Amino acid sequence: MVVASYFAAIMVILALFSNFVPLFVLIGFFLMPIPMVVLYMTYGLRWSLMTGVVAGILLGFFLQPILALIQIVTFGSVGLLLGKGFKEEWTPFKMLSGVTFILVVVNVVALLAMYVFMDMNLYQLMQQQVITSSQMLMDGYRESGMSEVQLVEMQQQVSDMIKIIPTLLPLFFCIAISIIAYMNIKITQMILVKLGYHILPFLSVRYWEISRSMLYFYVLAMVLKYWGMTRKIDWLTIVGLNLEQLSVFFIAIQGIAFVLYLIHRRTKLGTGIQIVVVVLLLLEPHLHFFALIMGFFDMVLNYRKKRA
Repeated sequence: MVVASYFAAIMVILALFSNFVPLFVLIGFFLMPIPMVVLYMTYGLRWSLMTGVVAGILLGFFLQPILALIQIVTFGSVGLLLGKGFKEEWTPFKMLSGVTFILVVVNVVALLAMYVFMDMNLYQLMQQQVITSSQMLMDGYRESGMSEVQLVEMQQQVSDMIKIIPTLLPLFFCIAISIIAYMNIKITQMILVKLGYHILPFLSVRYWEISRSMLYFYVLAMVLKYWGMTRKIDWLTIVGLNLEQLSVFFIAIQGIAFVLYLIHRRTKLGTGIQIVVVVLLLLEPHLHFFALIMGFFDMVLNYRKKRA
């Protein structure tokens, strides 16, 4: 009971820091489920669940009740699932699928709750942000001295982008959630190992193999986009765009694994440096394109398998 009380207080403190300290938002997101994971591993489901309930009640005194409920349900469900997965030694695929699924469900319910009870439509807010960003982009082009003909062309491209982005938001949402789920698992795993728990390790990223079917999906996406755009079939264009982004994401993951494999053959990188490399290859546009090319190369030639 004493340990559960301490952990409930820790969860409340982490939640408050996440809400009121901007730089702590991302850190708190990954740390909040950990107390419940440790309790589940040590004392079982009952005490872990009770800690989450107590933390939620306490958090309700400092935040709006609906926000407190959303946060504690999100982090509590992830904490319980991670605790169960690590304790029962789930396979990495089962663990990642489970955490991704629960995060998608909880976040969709949270978005609906915010819309119903707080009149907050995040989808519209994101659309407005895209429009504002595009206007700032066009203002920058005007100030750079671009000719009227070029401005008209750029305006058309920006308008097309504004129309396309909303159709890709659900896919981007699911991809982002899967990345967050993986990071949640890895961070929790590292902390549990430091605390002395025996945890089955995930397969290192450099050994990941994405199905070559993603190459065929990419080609299919190009065909669907071409048919949709040339024949003015909007739904076909949307399907092609989403399939293209999905296949590009997984091919880039293959490329990141290939890059880490090549680096590992020359020198061993620490965990922190590997994380930095992965983040840069995912987020920096030029490096992401490089990862995509490397992914195509590895998938087509089976480079790693031939040298295994």
